[in-house]
Amino acid sequence: MFDIDTTILEKKLGFEFKNKDLLHDALTHKSYSSGGSNNQRLEFLGDSILNTIISEYLFQKFNNDNEGKMTSMRASLVNEDSLFNLAKEIDLNEFVYMSDEEFLRSGNLRKAALADTYEAIIGAIFLDQGYEISKKIVLDLFKNNLQNLKYIKTFKDPKSVLQEKLQSIKIDPPRYETSIKSGPPHNPIFETKLYINNELVVKSEGYKKSESEKKVASDALKMLSNNDLKLTKKKSFIKKLLENFRK
Repeated sequence: MFDIDTTILEKKLGFEFKNKDLLHDALTHKSYSSGGSNNQRLEFLGDSILNTIISEYLFQKFNNDNEGKMTSMRASLVNEDSLFNLAKEIDLNEFVYMSDEEFLRSGNLRKAALADTYEAIIGAIFLDQGYEISKKIVLDLFKNNLQNLKYIKTFKDPKSVLQEKLQSIKIDPPRYETSIKSGPPHNPIFETKLYINNELVVKSEGYKKSESEKKVASDALKMLSNNDLKLTKKKSFIKKLLENFRK
């Protein structure tokens, strides 16, 4: 893997790290570190910091909106697609440390990898200079998205939409079973099976557990819209007793 000049990235972020090691860790994919530091812990932290900053902004900006509306607005701002697009704006794929094998497989262009790295950078900024500076940087990076928020269609992830649709026709919530199907330990491929009324409806794959589950929910929604799913309401225990009694 070639050396990376992170000063270019810092200029694009509008932030200069005091501790350069934090930025290096944030940019290090798990495939690159054989037991060493990588960006997974920073991603976990960055996700929390990012959600807190956006939640605080929405709480202060939209003081007449309820919790449900603000949750939906936050979801439209903080999701894999939006983070991927923000990552592309700063050419983040050019700065990620990955194994040669992963790089040759275009891992540095993968949506999940770039979204995770973006969150890791936010976590690193927080550790480097604290919450207030992190908030300033995040709100600046999200400036266009925040300005266009009123034009963004209310966002709901496919899993929420599917559950609501099933509930509206008196069907129990779907059940997801996710397991690792294949791939190396540092970059496994997950398979999710979706069950409705305890029957396997569809299955799908993804490089992240959440990605796989969202994809399988999207597939089920398409099947519902195309009338490819024949669902029946679950009979109540009392109805079953009566039917058995009448036999």
